[in-house]
Amino acid sequence: MSVDGKIASRTGDSRLSCPYDKVRLHSMRSVVDGVMVGANTVIKDDPQLTVRLVKGRNPVRVVVDGSLKIPLNARVLDVSVAPTIIVTSSVADLGKVRQLRSLGVDVVVIESESTQVSMSRVLEALYEKGLKDLLVEGGGTLLWSLVSQRLVDEFRITVSPFIIGGRDSVSLVGGEGFGNMSEWLKLKLVGHEICKCGNEIHLVYRVTTGSPVL
Repeated sequence: MSVDGKIASRTGDSRLSCPYDKVRLHSMRSVVDGVMVGANTVIKDDPQLTVRLVKGRNPVRVVVDGSLKIPLNARVLDVSVAPTIIVTSSVADLGKVRQLRSLGVDVVVIESESTQVSMSRVLEALYEKGLKDLLVEGGGTLLWSLVSQRLVDEFRITVSPFIIGGRDSVSLVGGEGFGNMSEWLKLKLVGHEICKCGNEIHLVYRVTTGSPVL
């Protein structure tokens, strides 16, 4: 994120990481069971979510898309590269569910009265599929869904030397946000590292005792 806590500008530009930080990210991908993003991240960035800058295995790619709005030509749907799981709601278009499954994508349908799915049920479903160590790369809406339900146990944040500003730029965590301080998710700094480029700092926070974690 930028120094002022943004992960993308109002125009969607999110090129914040230096080359060394990108290597760190790919190293993390190579050791987790799965990497998860929200539908908006797929639509805006069209990521592959694979390991390319280091040696290692590709994780299972997971996209949370309650309304199945991601395009069928999204790169993350190419299962010849790595397996992909789409998690959606029971009110999503069944025709698109069938289309995705015909591409070899594993579609998990969560019972829901709306396109908003329960993230605790999402994580339970992924755990049953063997995804126990999950890296969530964004975006802000998905992160808020997890943070608001206390379903995060660690944050790894690289602060890049930029100020982006703007009410319409994307914050690290979006959504409604907490109110009183008593509601806030409390963290403890457990690690930090100056990046090799010299202009970024990588911070590792753990959720403190008193906040339920998975």
